[in-house]
Amino acid sequence: MFFSRFLATPWHGLCRCASLFRRSALLLAWGLLILLDLFMVRDSAWLVENLFGKRFIVNFALSALIFWLLLYCVRGLLWRRPWFGSVVLLLLGAAYFAQTSYFNVYGKFVTAFDFRFFAADPLLSLQLGAQSVALWHSIWVTAFVGLILALVMSLDARPSLLRRGFSAALALPLFLLVTLNWYGASSFQVAPVAYLGSLVSALEVQVKTLERPVKPELLRHAASPAAPNVIVVIGESLNRDHLGLYGYGRDTTPHLSAMLRRGEMLAMENAVGVSPRTLTSVPYMLTGLQGVDPHGVIYTVPTLFNYAKSGGYQTALITAQDFQWRNLDQLFVDDDLDHYEQGVNFSANVSVSVGADDLQVLQRGIMPYIKRATEQAEPFMLVTQMSGSHTPFGAQVPAAYKMYLPEAGPNSVNAYDNTVRYTDLYLSRLVEEARRLDPNTWVFYASDHGEHVDDKGSRFHADFIPEVIRNPLLVFPPIGQLDAVKAAVDAPVSAADIVPSALELMAVVPVTELGGVSLLHPIDPQRMRIVTAYMITLHNDPRAALVFPDQSIYDIDFKRGSVKLSDGETLIRYDELEPKYRGLFEPRLSMSGEG
Repeated sequence: MFFSRFLATPWHGLCRCASLFRRSALLLAWGLLILLDLFMVRDSAWLVENLFGKRFIVNFALSALIFWLLLYCVRGLLWRRPWFGSVVLLLLGAAYFAQTSYFNVYGKFVTAFDFRFFAADPLLSLQLGAQSVALWHSIWVTAFVGLILALVMSLDARPSLLRRGFSAALALPLFLLVTLNWYGASSFQVAPVAYLGSLVSALEVQVKTLERPVKPELLRHAASPAAPNVIVVIGESLNRDHLGLYGYGRDTTPHLSAMLRRGEMLAMENAVGVSPRTLTSVPYMLTGLQGVDPHGVIYTVPTLFNYAKSGGYQTALITAQDFQWRNLDQLFVDDDLDHYEQGVNFSANVSVSVGADDLQVLQRGIMPYIKRATEQAEPFMLVTQMSGSHTPFGAQVPAAYKMYLPEAGPNSVNAYDNTVRYTDLYLSRLVEEARRLDPNTWVFYASDHGEHVDDKGSRFHADFIPEVIRNPLLVFPPIGQLDAVKAAVDAPVSAADIVPSALELMAVVPVTELGGVSLLHPIDPQRMRIVTAYMITLHNDPRAALVFPDQSIYDIDFKRGSVKLSDGETLIRYDELEPKYRGLFEPRLSMSGEG
């Protein structure tokens, strides 16, 4: 009795004192919680690295405002509604405990992907957490935060219903903005706001998944003891005409050219991309599809990650870019993806144009993952995506790595060629490290599309000219296995061929038709390929290029019903196109009566 009175008296006194200065007390509590969030839930080293990043500033400022509005709404709640207030306090405490524990292990906050991982196997998640978490640190941080929150919620304050309603009405759209907008990044937000936002995002993904067509069920089996690891590298805006190993006048690929001379890799001479735009090329590259898709066949087929998981592989996706842009992540981030990191995990300045520094992603994300994965019994399948040579070129490469100077502008030839050398360094280091850790590793590289490059300021990549659709396709087999793909060097190949090749290496049989073919078998020298943006993952731009084996093209406009022949001048109607060529498009077009 004495002990409870001893504790109750100072607490009540503190509450009364705070109630006399309600506004100041609320502001002080908010400030203390913000400082705790930055220095104790996270740590000072992380703060120094990210403090001046644009993405951090925007996310933290908005979430701090949301948190202020939340505190305003819950002040005095333990007085007004004790039971409800206690539940809110426990939920906030749980959010702080989870975020502190997770950050202590992974250096980031809980994401929607982590919620889905937890839901798939809660017991395993708790066991992994118990082995790694600095428990006492999380407990005392949560206790201190809980004390401050309890004080706020015990204030003798009864804000009017109108004021609370106004605060909630302002907080809700701000919360949805930082949660559902692609620019939102949970690791840069105040802990409880980030936690709730990730939970909402996970629920949103789950709802959208249920709305989509059901994909075919894949039979699972263990990987063979001799099964190789597979790494797929997706480049960004790389123009093959600026690569030394493809004959460019500058030696922009010294490391790769040396590997080519030593017989450690192959460079496909007649390769094209899948699409001239990232948001159409990347999804289709990772499903092995090729050709027009205005009605969403892509949503009905397994991804490379689904196939790899069914074949007994560990699966991972590590990208320097922001995969939340236009919900690209929702195509691939599911229960079959074991490990996922994107640009905001490596930089607080990631935008649509400039991702995280490729070498930083390699050193801090990819290399550590490969090391962990090779220590496991199962082989791994890893997809990495680079920031590469995206405009502005000059922003992609740190000054210390720039060789071609001066850069006349951010999109000059010199600036572009510096990105090519950076890609050369990235790929050579990745392949060297992967082979060192496990020689039985295949690496495939293809750029999502090419790029216009000149010093006149003209730039972009949405058309079908050679520098956009003729892309580098590089294969790095395990040492001694070059002959397995050597026959494909001069064959008409496509970036869509990576998935069929990977499936063959993983001993996985596709359950739906693929648009690509395996590079490990002879390829029809008369094969026709399609490059298009007439795909549902972006704007369904109704155009396509039919690419002949000699790399000439027919430029097809489905909206106008016209075809520009390979001379670049002659126009014919689409219905005049030879039936064997129309047959490459019409099955997908006619799904809803088009064509």
